[in-house]
Amino acid sequence: MYPLCKECFKLKDEGKVLKCEECGTWYLAGEGCPNCKPAKTELQETNSNTDELTCIICGKPSNGKHLCLNCYHKCKNKSILLKIDKCQFPAIILDESYEGVFPCLDGHIVKSMAEQTIDNYLCRHAIFHGYELPLAIGIGKEPLKPDFCLKNYLGEGKDVYIEYFGMEGDPEYDKKTAYKMPIYREKGITLICLYRKEDGHNLEFALDQKLDKANIEEGKIHYEKK
Repeated sequence: MYPLCKECFKLKDEGKVLKCEECGTWYLAGEGCPNCKPAKTELQETNSNTDELTCIICGKPSNGKHLCLNCYHKCKNKSILLKIDKCQFPAIILDESYEGVFPCLDGHIVKSMAEQTIDNYLCRHAIFHGYELPLAIGIGKEPLKPDFCLKNYLGEGKDVYIEYFGMEGDPEYDKKTAYKMPIYREKGITLICLYRKEDGHNLEFALDQKLDKANIEEGKIHYEKK
């Protein structure tokens, strides 16, 4: 006498009927042995884990999605980087002010996504440039490091510098800015200012406008906030 009928043998070959290793009872896959503690199927575990998902940014319940509705609307049109500390949430959103490692088309390694956009723009437009080249400001003083130096941009050895103010509003950052700007002015540095709030949404358009040589006056700071 066979333990299974012909139809159940077929289901067994398909993995739809299983034999309990504990008591030997045959049962339908997914239902668990009726004589022993039912085991969760892989599908059930997956569904359970999905239901328990919380937002990867704020850690709040997200109805089985990776982002809650609030964070989704904040980030849906952005490329985001997250810093997760010891696999715990909430995570920290790393925006263009994040100092990381961002390779550029010309091989430069910059510290933020915004600087990467600027560097790639300069590369594509064949504008010779250096990144964070030391700018001497006097004996015994630590050199400044403007974000970009456009060597000989105005011809006759006249350089143009670019500063992207990506962390404007941060007290320490604003303190450094307040220190640098008078020095640039005193040294007669030709400087182009870019700002996250005003220019960050379309840096390439801002660069098209602000790097127009016809609008750049040697020895002046351009587009400085007063």
